[in-house]
Amino acid sequence: MMYKFIILIIALGFAWLGYKKTWYPAWSFLFNVIVAIYLGVMAGPQIVNALPIIRTELGDFAYSDTMLAIAAVYFIIAQLATLRYLTAVYCVSLPSLLNSIGAAVLGFFTGAAIAGFAIFLINISPPQGSKYVAFFTGAKLSQEKANRVVYKTCDFVHSISLQQHPTSVKEQMEKIFGNWQKSDAKTADANVSADINDVNTPPKEQTLISID
Repeated sequence: MMYKFIILIIALGFAWLGYKKTWYPAWSFLFNVIVAIYLGVMAGPQIVNALPIIRTELGDFAYSDTMLAIAAVYFIIAQLATLRYLTAVYCVSLPSLLNSIGAAVLGFFTGAAIAGFAIFLINISPPQGSKYVAFFTGAKLSQEKANRVVYKTCDFVHSISLQQHPTSVKEQMEKIFGNWQKSDAKTADANVSADINDVNTPPKEQTLISID
């Protein structure tokens, strides 16, 4: 599938960059990338649901744009802080094998995570199902496989987090794919309102008729 080829090419490109950077900068870069993706996926939909103006202004791009913005802002801040206070200050001496092959492996995973996140955002952006989107992700089954990169990335961060998000990664991904479209979100809100009304409405009194 095309998405596999895209992920592979980008991952190999980052592997080469990692090889040139050595292990310590490659590790810090990878860490900032995967945490940024995790924050975008886990916090983006909640922000959109809490601020209806985002949905009003961005429409079906609300989820994807918000997640991308959160991930980008965090990554920029974290990477600048890393460059300023860690990699530019401390020099970590490691074996040459780690600084070459190890750094290339870290770079490969970084590229795969970035490419997977980009494909994930394409899958939850209009026009979903068009031939252009299908060119990158293929059929529905291929889309699910392509999104596994983001799922695995977020699940890894979730597992090592000292303060885990109350919603699991699987549940969050299901909510995203179920509600990213404006029409789907309205339907979900309507169903929730209907359920609340049913709970608040007192049951009707039933008349029992006895037959002698």
